[in-house]
Amino acid sequence: MGRLAGRRAIVTGGANGIGRAIATAFAREGSDVFFTALSDEDAAESTLTELRGHGVRADYILLDAVDLDGVQQLMDAASRALGLPDVLVNNAATATRTAFLDLTPDEYERVMAVNLRFPFFATQAFAAQLRAAGVPGSVINISSLSANSAVSAMAHYQSSKAGLSMLTRGAAYELAPLGIRVNTISPGLTATKANSNQWQNDPELWQERGKDIPLGRPGRPEDLAGAAVFLASAESEWMTGGDIAVDGGEVAL
Repeated sequence: MGRLAGRRAIVTGGANGIGRAIATAFAREGSDVFFTALSDEDAAESTLTELRGHGVRADYILLDAVDLDGVQQLMDAASRALGLPDVLVNNAATATRTAFLDLTPDEYERVMAVNLRFPFFATQAFAAQLRAAGVPGSVINISSLSANSAVSAMAHYQSSKAGLSMLTRGAAYELAPLGIRVNTISPGLTATKANSNQWQNDPELWQERGKDIPLGRPGRPEDLAGAAVFLASAESEWMTGGDIAVDGGEVAL
């Protein structure tokens, strides 16, 4: 407890799934948290109540990460709510399954905008604030194992996540002199809102998908939270440009 006392974190996509699990773990460890939600205000209010129940400051904003104007809106709102944030978790993402030959420019553009463009410029704006204040910070990008391995009908999603993983490395190199660390967490097969049609409605299929994972099951959002706490804390202060696979051992296959 208290590993993140004094921290002020932004978590995009924090109302559900992996984002909520990370935001909750941060609050449990003493960090103030500002998060974004796309449109589900009920989920956002539920998350807010949970975070504040840990005795920290917390607030949120409804924001569509496809809109670049939202980057400054997010930074301004987070600073008003918490003071200068020193942790940024780029978690908000979108995914669709469309065959490569059927993919439209509009579908491609939305996936790339949410999964790569917004995190790129959010990281830029976050780092600029820290540079101006002369303080260090930590950026955590939530990528995916699929950034490195092909699956059917997701070339656009995989491209966006591969770009996010490379953003980690490029930003880590350039921001290191400022004391701003940038790292990636790459989840394996994890139960999220995006694949709830499987784990909620077809549990047999879900277990079938997870049977070859060395640790014997698909992931839960909470499985990602410990790695995020580590990367946000002083325990990882000599780590940047790294990628932590939280995947039940899939990366070993």
